[in-house]
Amino acid sequence: MVSVGEIMTKKVITLTTEDFISSAIAKMSDNKMHHIPILDGRGDYVGMLDYNLLYKRESIPVTTKVKTVMERTPSVGPEVDVSEAARIMLDSGIKALPVIEKNKLKGIVTSTDIVHSIRSIPSVAVLPASEIMSGDPITVSEDDDLLEALRKMRDIDETSIPVVNREGKVSGIVNINDISKELWRGRGRMRQGEYYRNVTKPSVKDVMAPPLVVKPTETLSSCMEAMTKSDARICTVVNEDMVPEGVVSQSDILGEIVKGTTGNRVLVNLSGARFDDPEVYDRIYSIVEKTAKSVSKFKRMKPMLINIHIEEYSQTGKETKYSVRGKMVTESKTFFSRSWDWNVFRAVKELMDQFEKMVQKSKKYK
Repeated sequence: MVSVGEIMTKKVITLTTEDFISSAIAKMSDNKMHHIPILDGRGDYVGMLDYNLLYKRESIPVTTKVKTVMERTPSVGPEVDVSEAARIMLDSGIKALPVIEKNKLKGIVTSTDIVHSIRSIPSVAVLPASEIMSGDPITVSEDDDLLEALRKMRDIDETSIPVVNREGKVSGIVNINDISKELWRGRGRMRQGEYYRNVTKPSVKDVMAPPLVVKPTETLSSCMEAMTKSDARICTVVNEDMVPEGVVSQSDILGEIVKGTTGNRVLVNLSGARFDDPEVYDRIYSIVEKTAKSVSKFKRMKPMLINIHIEEYSQTGKETKYSVRGKMVTESKTFFSRSWDWNVFRAVKELMDQFEKMVQKSKKYK
């Protein structure tokens, strides 16, 4: 297997804790970066800044220093195997890791770097897109404004999202860098105290790139090559009529790389809705782990990776309805399902119950 040191970016663009957010936006936009490492006054790595962290804030004064927004992350050494780096990314929800040696930053390894390395993993590279894609893809319309596209990206923790026309056919893709350039314009204005938001509310079709699509039978290697040619982090899987059937994301590919290397652990990734009470997450994990344990009793159906995306829909009054989409990757098969409920725990349990029924049915008619 390939080591992190072989694929990491060695010439790393960095910022210091005392730099302003305006410098971060400018550097990431100009260099098409999604993450930027932060160093302290001694040149030691202290954290990472990415677009998701920036866009969680509605308005950020230009005088805000990077150190107030950055996120502390795990790190890896250059000798670490890429599968271990992929596991850390999936486990932590972080898409870039600093490579540290003797307490100094030697490079940065991103999910993109790891996805590009799948050529060295033939068992993963030859898999068809249909086998690992996430079904029921979330898309944006050509006529949606960029803030709506940004909201959906933030909800699904992605930096690219497919665009569909009025007929529901894929017509393009929009990336976070394109949105950033349009929403945060006029660097000179940044010095006046606030980022300048474009008041004309440009639409998705104003900044979208040509569609990045593959057919269900095409391989992950094909997906990776398509991603390499653009700034996208996803490939849209379409049928003959260009209607989206699923999405292959870098996280999906990381999951395949990690598959079989997690020992007895099940990687569980939650995205979407955010809850202030940590006990909510504990209870959700407990529901998921209980079903994972039950499913593991079936031969070659041990869950390796479970992705759960939770969306909140505000209804009349103070009630909130939850939509839960899930993907469960087992040793031999991948399952997709969806559920809805006014109670998030019931919605998650219903999703996991559906997965268990699917496994039972799969084994019964095999």
